Amino acid sequence: MRSVNDNIWKQISDAEFIAGLKNNDNRITESFFYGLCNYMLNDIKYSLMDGNVDYDELVNELFIYLSKDNWHKLDTFRGVNGCSLNTWVTRISWRFFLKQRERLLGKDVVDITEVQICDAEESLDAEIALDVNTTFARMSNKRYVQVLQWMLVEGFDAEEVARKMEITVANVYNIKHRAIVQFVEAYNA
Repeated sequence: MRSVNDNIWKQISDAEFIAGLKNNDNRITESFFYGLCNYMLNDIKYSLMDGNVDYDELVNELFIYLSKDNWHKLDTFRGVNGCSLNTWVTRISWRFFLKQRERLLGKDVVDITEVQICDAEESLDAEIALDVNTTFARMSNKRYVQVLQWMLVEGFDAEEVARKMEITVANVYNIKHRAIVQFVEAYNA
């Protein structure tokens, strides 16, 4: 997880955050997700997701949600009655992640004991298949296991996986990358 200097993001006004996000300003975007939203996203990570979803994955999901239709969701922020952007984004983020919890935690994926690597590749010898299945079982994020299963074992492409998971193709590639990193770490454990 990236870290943003506390002094930078605290000096950015709500209007500057909104304008910067809409104008794809990298400094503002990073300050928003890794500064302003840091406490809230970490709270969601541990309170709602039991630490099973990476911070960067939450950022990615929230970014996609908020940036849809040229950041249209930001147009609903009014800042009335002393409501800050931080308060507003916390409220809508919790609602969003409550609705996405099961999908993000992989509740709709197959049980890991049902993963059959040998069926997908007959020539794969039993020892390698056992290593792969053991590594899958060690991986903490079963959603990552499912993505690797679909893409690397069953041969689904990113568009098919995106449809299955109801996410964008870009998000599939991000998840696949993080899944591979976790696979390597679990394999070497």
